Amino acid sequence: MYGYPAIAVPLDSISFKIKLSPRPTENNSVIVNKELGEYLLYEDLVPQHTYRTAIAAILNELKMNKLPPLEIRLSSSIPIASGLGSSAAFAVCLAKALSAFFGFKLTNMKVNEIAYQIEIFQHGTPSGIDNTVITFNKPVFYRKGFSPDFLKIGATMNLVIADTGVRSITKDTVAQVRKFKDSDPTSANEIIQKIGVVVERAKKELGNGDTKAVGSLMIENHTLLTKLGVSCRELDHLVEVSMNEGALGAKLCGSGKGGNIIALCSEELAEHIKNVLLNQGLTHCFISKINATKGDVGC
Repeated sequence: MYGYPAIAVPLDSISFKIKLSPRPTENNSVIVNKELGEYLLYEDLVPQHTYRTAIAAILNELKMNKLPPLEIRLSSSIPIASGLGSSAAFAVCLAKALSAFFGFKLTNMKVNEIAYQIEIFQHGTPSGIDNTVITFNKPVFYRKGFSPDFLKIGATMNLVIADTGVRSITKDTVAQVRKFKDSDPTSANEIIQKIGVVVERAKKELGNGDTKAVGSLMIENHTLLTKLGVSCRELDHLVEVSMNEGALGAKLCGSGKGGNIIALCSEELAEHIKNVLLNQGLTHCFISKINATKGDVGC
């Protein structure tokens, strides 16, 4: 935010899937999401509905005037409103699925552009980092308005991701930070600047493969985010539990005020820390491995 960079990595342990099927004997399209209990007629959706704005943005890019009768079946293992990019995953997946179904071979850059436009409909002023890391499926050092810088990862990292169960809306948290910045610009700017320095240092240590240094920077980042007002009691508790059990570092992820923490752990302790976190009464906790990169990490 505010011109400073951020780092994101893809989590291959969770996914969003879309299956498209033609409905040759019907004259309308349906959207099915069993996990959310949805069976929706596309034509009945209001113009501002998430599904309708997303599909409209893709059709516009493909120069198509109308959606032919389809069954669009959605399935996701990504918790909603939890800082793990569920809305961006939906946007990227839908852009790839519809364009491929209609015979278009879009570049990742074009898919990313479409997904970002869909994110704007949902969040107002998204950073663009979520759709970028998901589209390219690579660790990224991201600064809004600049081309993504894909990161070298010098050592394999084991991340434990734990969900507080507290749902959070990104645009609400962004608005809260903006309010803090307007009311106390000196304090807010100092915190945000320090976060930017932490991110720059983390980029270097990730490339070096120094997981201990990365862990320390994660804790420093979480402390700064807490001062910025975007943490909460549940997030702080899970960070504390992770560190007490031997994590190298831990922090909230996404916009905060709920959602998930990520804990960087040694391979030997990852399963143990996951089980301890689950014993805190959590419903979602999983391990994701970020492999060291080899050779070119470009676009």
